[in-house]
Amino acid sequence: MANLITSLTSAANSMEAYEQELNVVQNNTTNATTPGYVNQTLELEALPFSVQGNEAGGVAVGQLLSSRDLYAEQNVQSQQSNYNYQSTLNESLSSLTTSFSLQSNTSVSSTFNAFFAAWSQLSVTPNDTNSQQSVINAAQSVGTAFQTTYNGLTSATSNLSTNATNVVNNINLLVGQIQQLNVQRSQSGGTGQDPDLDAQMYANLESLSQYVNFTTLQNPDGTINIFLDGQQGLLVGNSQQTLSVSSTPAQMTVTDANGQDVTSEITGGQLGGYLQTYNNIVPGYESQLNQLAQGFANAVNTQQAAGVDSTNTAGVPLFSYNPAAPAATLAVAAGFTTAQIAAASAANPGGNDNAIAMSQLQSATQPALANFTFTQFYSNLATQVGADISNSQNEEATGQQLLSQAQNLRAQSSAVSLDQEATLLVQFQQAYDATSKLITVVDELIQTVLDMIPAGS
Repeated sequence: MANLITSLTSAANSMEAYEQELNVVQNNTTNATTPGYVNQTLELEALPFSVQGNEAGGVAVGQLLSSRDLYAEQNVQSQQSNYNYQSTLNESLSSLTTSFSLQSNTSVSSTFNAFFAAWSQLSVTPNDTNSQQSVINAAQSVGTAFQTTYNGLTSATSNLSTNATNVVNNINLLVGQIQQLNVQRSQSGGTGQDPDLDAQMYANLESLSQYVNFTTLQNPDGTINIFLDGQQGLLVGNSQQTLSVSSTPAQMTVTDANGQDVTSEITGGQLGGYLQTYNNIVPGYESQLNQLAQGFANAVNTQQAAGVDSTNTAGVPLFSYNPAAPAATLAVAAGFTTAQIAAASAANPGGNDNAIAMSQLQSATQPALANFTFTQFYSNLATQVGADISNSQNEEATGQQLLSQAQNLRAQSSAVSLDQEATLLVQFQQAYDATSKLITVVDELIQTVLDMIPAGS
């Protein structure tokens, strides 16, 4: 009788274990597509058994095991950060293509051609007022082209500043959500074994990697620390460090809650892409554009001064600009008139010597422009912009491939396999049914034994 009761107890314990296994299978199946969720396995432990009946045997549930591969997670986060960095560079640079077009009639290159063509025409009729006005009109077009191109760059940086602010807000929001999950993990005993909390944690970490580069460190209490570039702490235990971003025309800066500059530690994700474009790439373009505007204006003004106008007076500057921002301010000098066009030379008043010399500037190399002509220098700048865009597109494509590979490797090691879960479901259902039948048989045997006992015994 004792052995029968022991068997009944063993079977009941086994049924409870199989029921929990079925719950795990159901949870895996339900959450197969939940972001951050990984396959869970519930261990079964064999219980001691003895024929004497004092140990019933059977099975009991053990530890709930997660298949999460931390190395695979870190690899995905790293590749996600790199891909979004390259994608952001490509998006930011692609918006500049129209500013540096070589084909547009209003581009700097095209207005150069029109400007020198006007001087060439003036050399044919050096005292013609209409031809002189054409020179001034062409000069105005050059100034407008420089200003438009420069404004395109400043407009792009304005958009970058707005986008960076939005990204920083998203970073602070996600780190705040992870901080709350840290609180829950520490309150649950620090085991980090809750599949739902675990899924939320790693889904948020992967989302965070889209915005910024970071490393993580798990504490014994189950909380996760987050560090920018392995240095500045964004989240240490339950303590969050918020970020803020500020911009001047020359620099975009990211600081922590203590006002410490952490810009140099941000090298990945969307925020890294915005910082790189704002602080390094666009200023490089602006510098070359300013160099060209200043070199062009100085060369033209110098040639103007070498000639004389219709009153036999030395030519005055045709262009004016602010040395602090030549491309943004280049324009025809205020009050400049057709009578001040210096088409002649002092040796040949009323002639066309200086108009010819001015038209020849188009093909002359300029020491101030690294011995390139005006058009060559601008073409080099436009080509550099195009090359940077092409490189960013190639790097983005490569980053996408590496990210996909990392995600596939992670899925192989930790994703839920519905085929495997279906197999386990059948196995545990069969075990559950078999144990249920065993309980029925044992119950019937016990009842039979009880019926064999004489009444009143």
